[in-house]
Amino acid sequence: MKKIVYIILSTILMIPFGINALEIEGLESKHVIVYNLDESKIIYEEKSEEITSIASLTKIMTTLVAIESIDDLDEKVTITESMLNGIPYDASVAGLQVGDVLTYKDLLYSSMIPSGADATQALAISLTGSISNFVEKMNAKARELKLENTSFANTTGLDTSGHYSTAKDILSLLNHALENKTFKEIFETKSYTTTNGIILKSTLDYYNKTLNYDLSFVKGSKTGYTGKAGLCLATLSNIDNTNIITITINASYEDRNKNVKDLNRIYKSLKSNYIKVNIIEEGDILTTLETKFAKELNTLIRSDVNITRYIEKPYNEDKVKIEYAGEQVISSTTKKGTEVGTIKVYYDEELLEEIPAVISDTLHFSVFNYLKENIIYYVLLILIVLGTIHTLRKTKRAKNFN
Repeated sequence: MKKIVYIILSTILMIPFGINALEIEGLESKHVIVYNLDESKIIYEEKSEEITSIASLTKIMTTLVAIESIDDLDEKVTITESMLNGIPYDASVAGLQVGDVLTYKDLLYSSMIPSGADATQALAISLTGSISNFVEKMNAKARELKLENTSFANTTGLDTSGHYSTAKDILSLLNHALENKTFKEIFETKSYTTTNGIILKSTLDYYNKTLNYDLSFVKGSKTGYTGKAGLCLATLSNIDNTNIITITINASYEDRNKNVKDLNRIYKSLKSNYIKVNIIEEGDILTTLETKFAKELNTLIRSDVNITRYIEKPYNEDKVKIEYAGEQVISSTTKKGTEVGTIKVYYDEELLEEIPAVISDTLHFSVFNYLKENIIYYVLLILIVLGTIHTLRKTKRAKNFN
């Protein structure tokens, strides 16, 4: 079922959006996409389908593939020299040393929180025997998820030929990864201490303190930087009780904070231009239907659910439209809770939800209404009976006369 849902989501994300309803001024990042996770809806995008280097956003895939390859998160791994070979001096590392003994869980957190290239290589080699074997699994996963503009050549995200993706593909990847409970827990963790005492701190927390921004709305994040990819950032945020995924790639490195500044600009723009609204509340009357042979002249169809949407300001109740399709007259014998049709709820001509139309009231049979509605039939029946009796009597008198 999850695979079907993901294929549908991937199809949605492949639909081009040429015009952004939302305008965000002053973004430094060249590739941007902002996505309403709760409603599966792109809010804003800029060059989101252009291929680009992705730096340590790569580790979203590395970590996910590792999680799916691990049988026991508490299994121990000894760090070897081969696991640390080839890591440039300026790459982000967790601080692993040859001979360290850590659990797979430690290595997963070390890969994501401080963006440790040493941890990602340790995962790759311990799980598949070599980095190249692990990269093959990463590319196989990309094909499975239909990330058609994505290719991996390493586990770290360091710039190299054949290693690239797009903001939209990274969004699809992160959206899928967040369905994994272990990945989501790691992604949303700000600090962690490994079993051998290494203290890991979120890179975003460092930037937060440097800039003195309030980033409390950010639930989880992955930062990245290389010369080609520039500053990158993938976040899951809660803004007005709405889950928002933001991917920004290729902001210049002039002050090391432009990706975080972009996130702050996006946050302020959403706060200024969007609002979370209960379009329909549980218990709201959706439509009224006539009854037949009941003491109650009408019966109500009420909503069994809240229909809430994150929409552009200002909210206008006049744009809400409700369409009912189903039985038009409800019999007194229809029980409370019976589904009699469907309700479609629209806002600004967009279909928000289709829900069952269910009888909300208990109906009671009315003899008076039954007789009233059928009086003509009873009158006709009486006339027919009387006519028949009269005819029979007339016939009998005629026979007796003869």
